[in-house]
Amino acid sequence: MHAPISSSGGSLPALTSIRFLAAITVVVSHYSELGLLNLPREIFEFFDGGRPAVSLFFVLSGFILTFTYRDQLAIKGNAAFYQARFARIYPVVLLGLVLCVPTTLYLLHGDNPSLLLQWYAVKSSVHLAIGASLLCQLLLLNAWFPFAAINQPWNGPSDSVSCEAFFYLLFPLMLRKMLSVPIARLTLACVGFFLLQGLWILFLQTCLPASRSGFLIVGLPLTRLFEFVAGIYAAILFLQLREARADRHALALKLISGSLIALVVLALWHPISPAFYLASPLFAALILGLALMDRPVINFLNQRILIKLGEASYSLYLIHVPIAYLAYIAGFRQSNGWLAVVFAVAASVVVFRFYEEPMRKRIRAGFSHAATSGDTINTNDNQATATVQRRS
Repeated sequence: MHAPISSSGGSLPALTSIRFLAAITVVVSHYSELGLLNLPREIFEFFDGGRPAVSLFFVLSGFILTFTYRDQLAIKGNAAFYQARFARIYPVVLLGLVLCVPTTLYLLHGDNPSLLLQWYAVKSSVHLAIGASLLCQLLLLNAWFPFAAINQPWNGPSDSVSCEAFFYLLFPLMLRKMLSVPIARLTLACVGFFLLQGLWILFLQTCLPASRSGFLIVGLPLTRLFEFVAGIYAAILFLQLREARADRHALALKLISGSLIALVVLALWHPISPAFYLASPLFAALILGLALMDRPVINFLNQRILIKLGEASYSLYLIHVPIAYLAYIAGFRQSNGWLAVVFAVAASVVVFRFYEEPMRKRIRAGFSHAATSGDTINTNDNQATATVQRRS
């Protein structure tokens, strides 16, 4: 059974589905690194350890936010946007940390310093490092600190959420600026930004030791900002093409086929490192093509089960490493680690259905109630002031 496709662009099921396909490459790569899967080296290198998938997430985030909030920001304001983003990401961040508590206690009180070093990159000042890491992850600041002892303890994948939080902070301003620029000038600006990102990465690789440059290239929000901007740019193109009501199907096929071929070549060839630098514009083209597709040629991406898994992909991303730690402690290894993968995927659907979505709605309702109460108080205060002025 397939999801309905809105010709007006009100529903983009393929973009939801590819979130799961990207997330599962991260899961499989991490489970291989943690000793739960015997993934052939060729496949691991093809996925590049899941790093390009994170780039896809960043590009897709910029696209979806622009598609969703282009008109809403002007109507509802920035505060409503920030509240919605907090409600979207923070509950699962907390859940991921809670799931890491048993592992942290096991590493602190167990007799396995090698595992503490391997998983948490800590061998001295253990309690200080783990406490600092927890604080940074709670504040969504861990991506700003290029230290393994800050990034790896607890839930390591949350550093990309730290990047997202920075992108969210800038998004209202960036969207207004980018929408105000003619598309030709915006294209030139994005090309310039892409080249600037490349020069910045080259500078980090040349001038800093690998132990520092690696974190600054992969994790630093400033280094990854172009990918988010590329998503915004692709969404602006999509909205303009949709409003032009031209035949978009042929263009969509060219973008999808061209970007997929180039991404496969890039994954097999690895002409430069990091591979995500060249991949991010291709992801923008792929996302634009999938959004423009107005006939269900790629029915696979419109399957309801894949869409459901895509909806749960954020939960999967943030719970899969805590589950991997617990599975390893419980005795799972390469012979049966695939069970942990299946469990993580199934658990993500449960978490999305019974925790992520209910918490998001509850938090947004709380913000809405607080705003309504504040407006009521202000109205009553104004009425009381007016009454006093009339009596005076």
